Amino acid sequence: MLSTLDLLSVGLLEHPFLHYPDTRFFYPSINEQRRVLEVASSFILDQKDPSKNLGVIAGAVGSGKSMLAMKVASSRYLTSARASVLGLYMNTNTVTEPRHFLMAVVETLGLPSARSNANRIESIFEHLDEHNDELLLVLDGPPVDQEYLTQLLSWSVEHTKKIRTLIFLQDLNNTTSNIGGLNQFLGLYVPFRSPGLQEVASLLYARLRMAGAADPLALLPEQAALSIADQAKGSLTNALSLASAYLEEQIESKKSRLFIPDLGPRPF
Repeated sequence: MLSTLDLLSVGLLEHPFLHYPDTRFFYPSINEQRRVLEVASSFILDQKDPSKNLGVIAGAVGSGKSMLAMKVASSRYLTSARASVLGLYMNTNTVTEPRHFLMAVVETLGLPSARSNANRIESIFEHLDEHNDELLLVLDGPPVDQEYLTQLLSWSVEHTKKIRTLIFLQDLNNTTSNIGGLNQFLGLYVPFRSPGLQEVASLLYARLRMAGAADPLALLPEQAALSIADQAKGSLTNALSLASAYLEEQIESKKSRLFIPDLGPRPF
């Protein structure tokens, strides 16, 4: 594990290849992710056909789905009705109970806490009916409970699409089977490919620059970056892990070259 002193010794202010769950590290130069952002934004702002208020975005493991989902949820949107769209990102792989899902929606809308799921649902509907706010649910993984999400989307059909949902899933071959009865609301399905070699290498150099590297090529030569990108097989997660191991190896090698062994007292 690299220490702060190790990183400073090569001109880095922080570790460039850690996997941060933070949209500051979203990298817009990956073409497919930029395309998905544009398509998702159009879907969110589209007021046509309120019965189609659910979108599914499918990508391979490690292709950047979580970061993309967080970016979609945190972006600002202004609809034609001049309404504010309040985005809620939720990793449904870690949410285990339906009430947690509803409690997160209640908190996003700034509503008082309620004691039952029925009261939570009622307060959500009342708020959206009485205010100009709209709700964007971005689920990173399959829905934790389809019953309450079905209630929210069914209500939205009768209320000018005030609730929209985007679900990010891994299964590229049979994605919509994961959402069962929610298919009735499906208005968008977008598969996206993993990034190419040059895009992954470019991401690694961007991370080095963000970490303060004055000369990223000195720390990560082009051939090394392309080799890491090739080994990663399109997975950004794997690329960061491989680049981290490479950087650690280079720093340890430099430290050993600088080490002067103690040869003991000189003979007179």
